[in-house]
Amino acid sequence: MRSFTPLFLLFASACSNCGDQNSAPVVIPPEADAGEAVTQPDSGRVLCIDADGDGYGQDCAAGPDCNDADAMVNSNCDRCQTDRPQAGCECVVGTPPVSCYDGPAGTQGVGICQAGTISCEDGIWSRCRGVQNPREYEFCNDRDDNCDGQVDEGVRSACGNCDPNCHVAEPPTPDGSLPEPDDDRDSGVGINDDGHVVLDRREVDLNFLWIANAGEGTVSKVDTTLLREVGRYHSVGPNNHGLSAGGGNSPSRTGIDLNGDMVVANRAFGGQGSATKIANVDCEDRNGNGSIETSNDSNGNGIIDRGDPTEFPGVADECFAWTVPVGGAGGTPRALTIDAGDEENPMGNVWVGNYSEQRFYGLEGSDGDLLARPGLTNPVSIGHSPYGAAIDSEGYVWSGTLSGGSIAGFDSRTGNRVLLASPRGVPAASYGFGIDGDNRLWVGAQSSGVNRYDPYHDSNGNEIDPLSGNGVWRHAPCPVSCYMRGLGADTEGRVWVANNLGGVIGWNSDTMALVGNFPVNSSPITGAGPDFFGYVWGVSGAGETIRIDVDNGGGITRVPVGSGPYTYSDFTGYGLRNFTAPRGDYSSIVSGCTGGPTTWDELLIDADVPPNSRIDARIRVADEEDQLEAPGNPQYGPYTATSDGAGRTHDLAEVPDGRFLLLSFRLISNDRDATPVLRDFDLRFHCERGQ
Repeated sequence: MRSFTPLFLLFASACSNCGDQNSAPVVIPPEADAGEAVTQPDSGRVLCIDADGDGYGQDCAAGPDCNDADAMVNSNCDRCQTDRPQAGCECVVGTPPVSCYDGPAGTQGVGICQAGTISCEDGIWSRCRGVQNPREYEFCNDRDDNCDGQVDEGVRSACGNCDPNCHVAEPPTPDGSLPEPDDDRDSGVGINDDGHVVLDRREVDLNFLWIANAGEGTVSKVDTTLLREVGRYHSVGPNNHGLSAGGGNSPSRTGIDLNGDMVVANRAFGGQGSATKIANVDCEDRNGNGSIETSNDSNGNGIIDRGDPTEFPGVADECFAWTVPVGGAGGTPRALTIDAGDEENPMGNVWVGNYSEQRFYGLEGSDGDLLARPGLTNPVSIGHSPYGAAIDSEGYVWSGTLSGGSIAGFDSRTGNRVLLASPRGVPAASYGFGIDGDNRLWVGAQSSGVNRYDPYHDSNGNEIDPLSGNGVWRHAPCPVSCYMRGLGADTEGRVWVANNLGGVIGWNSDTMALVGNFPVNSSPITGAGPDFFGYVWGVSGAGETIRIDVDNGGGITRVPVGSGPYTYSDFTGYGLRNFTAPRGDYSSIVSGCTGGPTTWDELLIDADVPPNSRIDARIRVADEEDQLEAPGNPQYGPYTATSDGAGRTHDLAEVPDGRFLLLSFRLISNDRDATPVLRDFDLRFHCERGQ
């Protein structure tokens, strides 16, 4: 322990040597050497006197001490005379604590900054306890450390959190805006003046049509850009219902859902009718060999060789989704249409009309199970024998019949309002059946021409209940000898009808004026429908489908298919995508970590989604960009944004690691006058440290 000389002796010693410039002054040492003694260079004398050990004193480097007997006082010896309590100053015992804060003005109560408390303890004010002044730097801790009103500014990751390995992938443009649609993958969308993606039916692009070959029990897939058959499938696939493939199934009507998948109805006259769904792209690797075995034109000659298992795998084809019986034996499915879908089946549900039973069966698009909806009695009895069908943008299913020209309709959501309307003042005959862009129903009236029925307006143009039966019938005669069968409308305001005598005839959908007659010098034409490139296709009984260039003189291109093609329905998917549920596709490829694995965490969708519309997002990943769309590469989702504000943020825990990601958006609207708007998106992902 250090020993100290009595204070008065030291002072005395100091005074006894005041006159001697060569003698060393006495230094009063502190308990701990708080003051730094200053030594005179020439004599070595110590010049600092610090009696209370606070570092201040006579000739001390820190400065003089106005009260060298109190370590808490070194300058401003009258500080205790202020209104503000000072630590070390006297106070009256029992005085309440006082708030204290020394940070910059305007920072108290902001962020972490808070006042402390100074208390009277044994008659002496304590130091300020509990005070928090601003920190010099901000730390990533979800707190405002420098008390400037901002939290973690400049120190968060791109994800907005404190994880340095979290990154955000944005649209791949220099300014982060959405790029123009990709011509190879996208269709039905455009970029508006604000730079956002919206529906644009002028840009719809789906390059496949599906033709039922009744003579051999198959369905042909025709590429409308390559102008050749690229696949052929049995109309009955693997199932546990005892149904077998073969020509006896007599397939007829086909429909295309919003995913591009096809559903075909099998009439099976006198036998068990059925329906089969075949996937367009998202097929299942059922044998687990890492590839998809499906029908394809492997030699590129435009003809599927049914004797070659590499071109025609038959029932082993891995693009079969499901096959289910529809109704009882002898029910005869002769009408088929696909709706806009629901939450459980966003790509569409299937409605199959059994001619002999006079009723419709609603089937879930995902698995073919009987559709269950509150208040819906399924199947729905309609009072006539359905021969063709279409569903409008309001969700009403309509059907025509083979004779009499009647039209039946019901609400697909409830099924509780059934209508039987008969033509008044027009020839009462029917064959083909379709719908135009204004929800008007068209009937191929056999040899008399075409009939049109507007269920939504009366003769004065007033809006009415579509099931009231008080709509308006109109008729247009044939310009030549004809026998009108299947038909389809386009977005240019035209309706194209197959002439069984060999050709296609078109009428203006508003005025019902003739717009063109295109003979094709072929056997009977049973069906007609527009594609997404401005052409009209006719289905010929001569084993081919025929493309007609209706805008440039009617030039034709013949594409061979199977035996006995017989289809008059929405075999291109044009009606569903443009009239029932306008739809468009938009995609973007984003890249993750430059090295090591990329873990995809979260998708954020910035969108404006009006009522009766939605945006579905789906994801594929791969380590190589050219493998993103490889057959068998699984797709994840849908991740849906809806009009109620839901679905803007989606967890991607199910998505596996992969360097590259294909993000595909589907914009769908059941309101022809409204479009969802995709403004932006973010993809959050993780990299290993440093990547």
